[in-house]
Amino acid sequence: MTGNKHNPEGNSSDAGEPSPGPYWQRMHRDWRFWVGATLMAAALAIYVMTGNLSRVPGGHQQPAMPASAPG
Repeated sequence: MTGNKHNPEGNSSDAGEPSPGPYWQRMHRDWRFWVGATLMAAALAIYVMTGNLSRVPGGHQQPAMPASAPG
């Protein structure tokens, strides 16, 4: 079998254009990656700054869970 799995026709890829490179390099040029990374960083910052989401907007704290009584 000639060629490789990415070029099923077996034609050479010497068309004068550079190869796109591996996915992990191309991914960092994609706008969807940066939108996702920004949203994830914002969610992490909110989680950390609110004390594990124990404080809710409006200044009311959630009631603490009572300790279970020994049975």
